[in-house]
Amino acid sequence: MSESTMRLTDPRESPRLTRARLEGRRRPWARARAVVAGGALALLGLPLLTAASPPVDPRFSDLPDPGELEELAPPSEDTEVREGASTLASPPEQDQDEDHDTSIEDESAVEEQDQDEAEAEEASEPEAPKVEIKVLRKPKWIKHTVVPGERIDEIADRYQIRRASLIRWNKLDPKRPMIYAGRDLAIYTKHIPPPQQQILYTVQFGDTWSKIAKAHNVDADKLRERWNPKVPRKFKAGQEIVIWLDPLNDPSVLAASSSAGSAGKASAGTTPGIAGRPKLPLSTIKRGAVSVGRPNRGKIVNGAQLPENAKLYTIRKPDESFGSTHTLHNLQLAIANFRQDTGFSGKLVIGSISKRGGGRLRPHSSHQSGRDVDIRLPVKAGVKGTIATSASEVDWDASWGLIRALVATGEIQYIFLSHSLQKYLYKAAKRSGASKDMLERVIQYPNKSGTNHGIVRHARGHTSHIHIRFTCAANESRCESY
Repeated sequence: MSESTMRLTDPRESPRLTRARLEGRRRPWARARAVVAGGALALLGLPLLTAASPPVDPRFSDLPDPGELEELAPPSEDTEVREGASTLASPPEQDQDEDHDTSIEDESAVEEQDQDEAEAEEASEPEAPKVEIKVLRKPKWIKHTVVPGERIDEIADRYQIRRASLIRWNKLDPKRPMIYAGRDLAIYTKHIPPPQQQILYTVQFGDTWSKIAKAHNVDADKLRERWNPKVPRKFKAGQEIVIWLDPLNDPSVLAASSSAGSAGKASAGTTPGIAGRPKLPLSTIKRGAVSVGRPNRGKIVNGAQLPENAKLYTIRKPDESFGSTHTLHNLQLAIANFRQDTGFSGKLVIGSISKRGGGRLRPHSSHQSGRDVDIRLPVKAGVKGTIATSASEVDWDASWGLIRALVATGEIQYIFLSHSLQKYLYKAAKRSGASKDMLERVIQYPNKSGTNHGIVRHARGHTSHIHIRFTCAANESRCESY
């Protein structure tokens, strides 16, 4: 077959061949109709008419009959279809099934991929802490220290033992078994639960018994009646109350003691940390330092020096860092709580407090009885040094956080700050969500500088630092306020 003939077999290049093919398909039916029509005409006695066949072009005499051609597959997607060309046959059913099966496989693969991704996300999520109760192969004798307010039934349930056995082992009265806080009980068991943990919580403004109990996942009646029976029902901010945390009730509690079955206590040298932040160390304050007299005419008996604590503050003048035990304890506690609550990581510089033994400390008129403390206002990140030269360099949000922590101790008499700067502090307090009552009670602004309003009051020259005056402690009988 010549090259030109092969080219003409492509239906896209030879519309005539396509028409011939159609005619070839219709030809058997046409012949049948002609036979039927001829028979009908013969019965009617009419002459049979036959159509003349079209002349055959000698150029196409060697082409196969169109009816003998195989069905053509549709052009592929990457093949250009010219105008006027047509595709007569649809894709084979087998090809359609294969395409359909492929799509199903793709969908199942996508579903498996989504499932794998979901499992990966679940695996990446941090698991909730679990309570691990050690179960021994054989029971053994252990010691349990009674927690304040704990009852016989609660202890028996905790170690999964019988109440009668617990009474018999410890020779208690079966009719009226009496136990008290701190007593050690002998217990024979193979179930070792995690120890309970004692913490000291400092009451904040707005706290109630039920609010504190809910925040620590403990029973409100236990909190008030069993653990803090001597604390008045209406406590004040700054008071410390005892809370016993049980990992069996709250798995997030990390017990401080590793000895099984004994009641653990929180470290006395740390403050309870906020989730995600480390605990900040509290340095030991010397006991027995007492303030005597007035801030502007007084002294310190057995004066205590504020210890170095680089994670909390920097002492500018160690020779002027003496104060009463009451003052230094509440100062350090407030700064620790301030850093925990706000996350402030900048420097906090402690200025003058008092000299050893108290008395006149030039150029100050006060700072004589160990109850006055100067602290530089926190500065914004990027400010050179630790002294703010203008109001725009002060971190007022951090300043309000510090003042709020100081006031929360309940042991602050006054905080002195220039009235011209109090408006910035006032705005920061409002941004933090401080209530109207707190704003009126704490900050003198927007009242005039000479009025007796607020804990934060005007004092001339206090533009780069605040001057804090603590109250007299209950045991300081000769301490005077003015």
